[in-house]
Amino acid sequence: MPGEFTLRQLEYFVAVLDAGSVTEAARRSSISQAAASMAVGQLERALGVDLFVRSRSKRLVPTAAGIALGARARRVLDEAAEIPASIRAGWEELRGRVRLGCMIAISPRLMPRLLAETAARWPEIELEFVEGAAEELQRGVADGELDAAFVYSLQAISGVDLVTLAESRPQAMLAEGHPLAGRDLLRFADLADEDAVLFDVPPSAERVMAMFRSAGVEPRVRWKSVVAENIRGIVATGLAFSVINVWEAMEEHFRAAGVVLVPIADATPSNFVVAAVPPGLQRPRRVDAVIGAARELAARVDEG
Repeated sequence: MPGEFTLRQLEYFVAVLDAGSVTEAARRSSISQAAASMAVGQLERALGVDLFVRSRSKRLVPTAAGIALGARARRVLDEAAEIPASIRAGWEELRGRVRLGCMIAISPRLMPRLLAETAARWPEIELEFVEGAAEELQRGVADGELDAAFVYSLQAISGVDLVTLAESRPQAMLAEGHPLAGRDLLRFADLADEDAVLFDVPPSAERVMAMFRSAGVEPRVRWKSVVAENIRGIVATGLAFSVINVWEAMEEHFRAAGVVLVPIADATPSNFVVAAVPPGLQRPRRVDAVIGAARELAARVDEG
């Protein structure tokens, strides 16, 4: 079976082919004669054929295999030389595929507008997205399956870098006609005797429960759901309240559906909507453009 060979061996082989001797090839390539001779020998062993025969004049004459390889090697080397420029061009272009992940809790508030914004501004960017739990999505980023994932910073894992989009604060979601809906602020204690419906994609419900308990309150959780719109619909009926993380620009998104949001006055951990990205890597321009658009949308008041 043929063995492995390198571009460097092909390069030195072509140099010998052009020069007709190892000595002249070494001089033109600014390498030692031994290095040029070794490269050709290693290439012959890897391919299992002789590439040259030595003539009476001591000039190296290519065999039939050497002639055939010469044509292919030149094409391979030419294509290899073009790779950096072509990759850099693709890196800088606002076109091509961008693979995003988005937490289920964030997706309905961000992805529809981000898809529309991207299509309007960069029609040649092909935006794909998957939804899921924060840890699963970030693993996809770390493994190279996703270019970025929109998650909450409190749910960040090691092995990714974070790009901040907006600060997010917990707020109580209440029906418009709820007796507490007119308050400017609420404490968790104010909600102690109310039924709650919580978002049940880990660790969302657990974090809300921890915030209640840190305030000395045991919440009355009646229902849990993995569908954000279902939670909002239950709250709108007045049967229960919920606690959600919301960034300021998205408050109108909730108020338009028969519910109101009231900020929580108790101390809560700082939290941000972030884009988890591969650590320490330069990102393609198209990926940074989409992340920048997401940041703009997170700061823009929803008019719909």
